[in-house]
Order: sequence, then C-alpha cells, then structure tokens
Amino acid sequence: MSNEEPGNPQGAFSTATYRFRYRRGVVGESQRVVHQSVFADEASVWSLCRRQFALDEVEEVERCGMPCLACTANAASAATSRTPALDGGSLVVEGSEVR
Repeated sequence: MSNEEPGNPQGAFSTATYRFRYRRGVVGESQRVVHQSVFADEASVWSLCRRQFALDEVEEVERCGMPCLACTANAASAATSRTPALDGGSLVVEGSEVR
C-alpha cells in the first residue's frame, strides 16, 4: 500500500493494487471470492466492486481462487474504455469508421 492518493491532504488513503479475500471463518466459503483492491487506509481496504472491507477480516492472495465477478466486470469495463469501442459491428476510432 503505497503511492499516496493526490487530492487527499491528510494522506489517510493510498492506492492499493493487490488481491484479497475474506479470511477463513469470517464468511462462508462461497463468499470468499478474490477481490481487486483500489484504495486502503490503516483499517480498511476498498475493492474494485466498490465494497469496503476491514483489514483484520481479509488476507492477501496471489492469483488463485474464484474472482469476484463485479471486480472482474469493472476491470474489463475500465480496460475497454481506453481502447477503441465497437459500435454496431464497426470499429470506431476518434469519430472515423473503419470496416
């Protein structure tokens, strides 16, 4: 958890780029999906699916486990917003149509 977030004068939040899930025993196994972190402070971490988790209830994981579908969808949406969009089967690049 590094890189202090600009616009936060107290420096309480920082960007976070790791995967985590609930610790065993906190929730049922079906709810222990792997989330992608976005922001964290000394007590909480926020996921890409816009949920807040207490740090003492979660564990950092490598690339294993069932991913959170909402985190995955938001990551895919963010990734495709930086690339040319498909519009009715045609590739649209800055207002011009390429077929």
